[in-house]
Amino acid sequence: MDPITDAAALFSVLSHPTRLAVLALLAEQGPRPAGELQELVELERTALSHQLRILREARLVIAERQGRRQLYRLADHHVAHIVRDAIAHVSEAC
Repeated sequence: MDPITDAAALFSVLSHPTRLAVLALLAEQGPRPAGELQELVELERTALSHQLRILREARLVIAERQGRRQLYRLADHHVAHIVRDAIAHVSEAC
């Protein structure tokens, strides 16, 4: 595996505004159930489900079953750093 190609694929997943919004919410607020994420990002259930699947496949989030609901959390602290650093970078005044 080529680390540069893998990193480019990671940035491709991060490039979608909804996926980035979900990751930012999880980085700031911690684990959340899918229903709560749906309300916070104001997305239809099927559309959010699709985005969460992509995030799981990219190993950025982990889904854990808690009773009848799925709880989503960041896969590790690196994900939070990437998201926070990206948002901080674009928020800086030139």
